[in-house]
Amino acid sequence: MKSLLILVTLAAASLATSSLTACTVTAPGSGSNPGSPPGFDPGCTGDHCVCSLAQACGHDCTPGGESCEVQCHPGEPCDVGCAAGEYCHVECGKTSSCDVDCGSSPECHVTCPATGCTVTNCIGAGCVITCGGTSLPTHHGTTASCP
Repeated sequence: MKSLLILVTLAAASLATSSLTACTVTAPGSGSNPGSPPGFDPGCTGDHCVCSLAQACGHDCTPGGESCEVQCHPGEPCDVGCAAGEYCHVECGKTSSCDVDCGSSPECHVTCPATGCTVTNCIGAGCVITCGGTSLPTHHGTTASCP
């Protein structure tokens, strides 16, 4: 237990000195791929995440944690994986592209760019997707896409 406390203290001190926290920034299309090598974005904390770096943003929300609330950086690709069965809200309306896996969430709200957006595992009336803030997506089963 004492070793674990020392390890956590050292990790916290390391993060504090580099001012980095826990939202991964990854290559486009890899947010739902756990094998991707992560980077860090100082604007993100847990599953309430605001990606602030001007690069691709990917985040996989943690099951059993907070609801998944992710805002991606404008002009960059966004890839979000929501935890199965938990609330999922993604703001990617000004990104270059956006891929969201709702994880069969009871409430999945995604603001997509006008084109280049795909939302999967989005079910029922709780699936609310907009394209460019003005149009609606095309639905095929549990997948919604903005042309």
